[in-house]
Amino acid sequence: MSKKILLVTADWDNVKKYVEPVCKGVAAELGVELEVRNEDYGFLVEHGEKDDFGGVEIPQVFVIDGEKVKHVFTRIPLTVEGKPDVKSATEMLKKALADA
Repeated sequence: MSKKILLVTADWDNVKKYVEPVCKGVAAELGVELEVRNEDYGFLVEHGEKDDFGGVEIPQVFVIDGEKVKHVFTRIPLTVEGKPDVKSATEMLKKALADA
């Protein structure tokens, strides 16, 4: 079975404007499927990163390879200036796909 990228986000998610293009770009560049799920809290509770109280945040990015689910990142990394680091997020996702 081939690998795919899974993005769990929401219509109200302001960070989606950074994360979705990263996922789309990596998927196109590496020829892998991208699946976008809207507010799939069941999946996030089972596979996602949780806060100290067991809650989940949106967005979260995963790599799925058959039955294996690998969490890549929650939100988007920030630069030292506190701005979205699209380059770093892209590199993290590519590495996760290579390692999956």
